Amino acid sequence: MLDKSAKDALDQQGIRPAMPPRLKNIKFEEGNFSQLLSIARQQNKLLMVEIYLNGCPHCAALAPVLQEKKVGDFFNKAFVNAKIEANSNTSKELQMQKGLTYPEFPLFFFFDANGQLVHQAAPAEKSNRTDFINEVLRHGNEALTPGLRTSNYANLYAKGERDINFLVNYGKYAKATKDNNRLTQIGNDIAKAFTKPADLESATGFYVISRLINDFQNPMAKHFFANLPKYKKYNTAENPKAVQDAVDGIIYTTLYGQRADKLSSAEIIAMRNAMITPTTPAKVVAPRTILKELEAFFREKNTIAATNRLNEYKKLVPMQFQDYSYLVRYFNEKATDNSYVPSLITWVNEGVKTFKPSDPNHTKKALADLHAEQANAYLRIGKKVEAKKAAQEAFNI
Repeated sequence: MLDKSAKDALDQQGIRPAMPPRLKNIKFEEGNFSQLLSIARQQNKLLMVEIYLNGCPHCAALAPVLQEKKVGDFFNKAFVNAKIEANSNTSKELQMQKGLTYPEFPLFFFFDANGQLVHQAAPAEKSNRTDFINEVLRHGNEALTPGLRTSNYANLYAKGERDINFLVNYGKYAKATKDNNRLTQIGNDIAKAFTKPADLESATGFYVISRLINDFQNPMAKHFFANLPKYKKYNTAENPKAVQDAVDGIIYTTLYGQRADKLSSAEIIAMRNAMITPTTPAKVVAPRTILKELEAFFREKNTIAATNRLNEYKKLVPMQFQDYSYLVRYFNEKATDNSYVPSLITWVNEGVKTFKPSDPNHTKKALADLHAEQANAYLRIGKKVEAKKAAQEAFNI
């Protein structure tokens, strides 16, 4: 029997040793993804990889089911099987190599001999062992049936399949494979089935919102943000930040997703306001959106609004030398008129005061560049004397 230190070492690599022969469970092979795939190729089988998370109660509930003889007999005959912990180095390599993310735990990934993901499944926990066994076997049988695999969902979707269970599973597959455009489309389809407040605020509604909705403009997201107190019941001892995580997830994917370069300033401000809560004050939220707000204002050719927003931001969040260095240059490059220049001159003077020679990140070159940006701003409004003075200061440094 392995001692605790040996078990911990294997867990760190994302590997769990095969159980003793006396248990008729699934046999889990060891190794990295390439090694596991090589074994599957040699045996002419699909490779099944279970992704589990230490401390996950659903993963713990699944573990004894995988030790059942009926499950072991089926999976050992049909697949080469592996078990990888989500935070392990092996898991990180798999995610990077195959471009995957994990929408929930536990997960089954099935790969063909070429290493292509052909099926994904998330076994649902059942109240009795027989149903749970059948649930796991069902996913295995689907992996063996090309027409039922999640890799075939795009074809089914194109043919008009819109069953809600299909959409949810397709959404999880799109999220796992980082197909964010399709996930947005699926989210809009799912929203057509969740229109009543009772449905939107149900456990199923929150499940969809927290895992599959990736756009602030999705109707389900709009209802969610307008009724956050009603969702607090989904904060549990297991996940006390479930609602906040859902808020952050939707806003992050909106700010940096497919519509990122098309978002209006009004949308971004609405997202910023939606994130402000008694436990997440404005000064905590503001840094998350400030650059996106400025980008939107400049897209809208509204330099005055961008300038005013940064001046408001400075009152709320103390800026450091690197902040001034970046933003001063940013305004000089992006501004569509010269209305910002008086403020920029002030920003440079404030930035200089935050310079710390003892800080290795505060270089003399960066300080000189700050004065040079001030000189450029002066030139934009025709103040040549002041520009020359700022340029000379940069040269002296």
